[in-house]
This record gives sequence, C-alpha cells and structure tokens, in this order.
Amino acid sequence: MSRRHNVRSIALSRNYNQRKALIKGLLNALIEHGHINTTVTRAKVTKGYFDKLAAKAQKKDIHSRRQIAAFLSSPKSANKLVDLIAPSMAGRTGGFTTIKKTNIRRGDASPMATLELCVPLPEPVKEDNKDKKDKKEKAKESKKVKKESKVKAKKTAKTKATKTTKK
Repeated sequence: MSRRHNVRSIALSRNYNQRKALIKGLLNALIEHGHINTTVTRAKVTKGYFDKLAAKAQKKDIHSRRQIAAFLSSPKSANKLVDLIAPSMAGRTGGFTTIKKTNIRRGDASPMATLELCVPLPEPVKEDNKDKKDKKEKAKESKKVKKESKVKAKKTAKTKATKTTKK
C-alpha cells in the first residue's frame, strides 16, 4: 500500500480542479470586496494564496501582473490588486490578511471566520449628483430630438404622398 508521506496540501473535500476553482472564487471575492465570510479552513488556505499573490503584485511589473491575471482568471481583479491594493501595502513583506473567527454555522456546526485585508480598500470615486442629473437631462434632450426628427420625417412623407396622389 502507498502512504501519504509529506503530503501537506489541504484537500477541502474536493478534487484538484474543484479546489482550484473554489480558491479562485474566494480570492476574486476578497480582492473585490476587501473581506469574505467563509469557514476557518477555507480562510486559512485562501490566506496563503493571497499572501503569495500580494507579494507578486508589489513588484508592479508586467510579468507579475500577467501571472496574477492568469492565476485569478480575471484581469479586472489582477489590475485592482496591482494598482490599488499593493501600493497601500507597500511597507509590508507579509501578513496581508487577517482571519477573525466569528461564529458556528447553524446547519453543520462548522467554525466560521472572516478573512479581510489588513489595509482597507480605497473608496471608489463616486460621481456627483449634478453630473448624474446632467447626463439624464442630456439623454432626455437627445430622445426629444430623435422623436421630433421622426415626426418631421413622417410629415414630409405624408406631404410627398399627398402631392403624388393629387397629380
């Protein structure tokens, strides 16, 4: 019989492809939202992967950006990690995330945890209400112009039709 000597990866009760997809999904959610709620075991596994990606992202070269995008299967998440998250963690060499144990899940009594970034995500820039109102007004005006041009086109078509029938 073969033994499992020196096998240190946590299987998470999944085969390789399912485990890889689960970790990618958790990493993308962590990068997008800044924190995720999951089981303690999944959080511990995800923490290791994120720390490696964050260390790569601090290099800020095109090669590391492409490696991160290939691993995450999401260029949007890779760009956010390299452009927004990594600069805020510039002084750190490790420990980019923290695991806080929260509660016990009701259905199966699994210990739950929150995995969050040590540095808060920068706030996305929101448009002013004036800008939104201006855009809405411009859209309304363009609709009115289109309707008026359609009405004029119909009137000219009717007048041409009546002129041809009178001859």
